[in-house]
Amino acid sequence: MNVFILASLLGCGSVGQDSFDEGLSTLRAGDFNNASSSFSEALGQGARDPAVYHGLGNSLYRLGKVGPAMAAWRRGLALAPRNGDIAANMDLARKGLKDRLEPPTTHRGVFFWQSALSPLESGIFAAVAMALGLWIMVVGRVKALRRRAPLSSAAGWVAGVSGILGVLVALSTIDAVNQRRGAVIVASVVDVRSALGPSGVSLFVLHEGAEVSIADATETHKLIALADGRKGWVTARALLTTDPSAAFVLAQ
Repeated sequence: MNVFILASLLGCGSVGQDSFDEGLSTLRAGDFNNASSSFSEALGQGARDPAVYHGLGNSLYRLGKVGPAMAAWRRGLALAPRNGDIAANMDLARKGLKDRLEPPTTHRGVFFWQSALSPLESGIFAAVAMALGLWIMVVGRVKALRRRAPLSSAAGWVAGVSGILGVLVALSTIDAVNQRRGAVIVASVVDVRSALGPSGVSLFVLHEGAEVSIADATETHKLIALADGRKGWVTARALLTTDPSAAFVLAQ
C-alpha cells in the first residue's frame, strides 16, 4: 500500500513549507495522527496546494477517516487534475465504500480539456489568448489611424481565433470553478430527506465517503444531488466541501 504512504513530490512552496515537511516526515514514519495535524496546519497557513491535500488525504485514510480523506483528495485533484497518484488513491478507496455511486462531474462534457487542466491553468491560457487577440486588433487599429498598411488577413484570422478560443476557455474555467460546489459525506451514515422540517420524509441513506454535489443550501442544511439524479436534504454537519479554497474543518 505504498500509494497511501508517499505524498506528492511537488512540494507546497514557501508558505507552510515547514509544516508540510513535518507532515511528510511523520507520514513516512507511520505517525498518521501527527501527519494529519501538520498537513492541516500547513493549510491553515495558506498552503492550499495539491501536495498538501494529497498528504492530508493519505494520513486521514490511514486513520480510518475515509470521508475527510476523500474530501482532501478531491480538493487536491481539483488543483492538479493530472495527478495520477491522487486519482489512484481515490479509485482504490471508492472500492471499499458502502455506496457505489458515480462521482460528480468536474466539468461539462463539452469542455473536455478541463479533465487535464486546472482552473488556474485554463484561466491563464484564456487570458493569454484573449490578450493576444486584443493586441493584434489594437496594432491593426493603430496602423489604420496612421494610414499604414493594414494587417494581413492571416493576422486578422489569428486575432479572431485567439479571441474566440480565449472566451471559450474562460467559460470552461468558470464552469470548472462552479463545479467545486461538491462535498463528501463525513458522517458514518446520514438520512437524506425530501424537505426540511417535519414534512420531510426519508428518501434514502448515504454513508461516509459518498461524493455529492450541492444544489442549494441553508445555514444548517444542504440540498445534495447525486449523479443518478436523486436529490434530498441533509444536515450540513454531515458534509465536508471539496472546494480547495475553503477551510478544511474536521470537527463535526
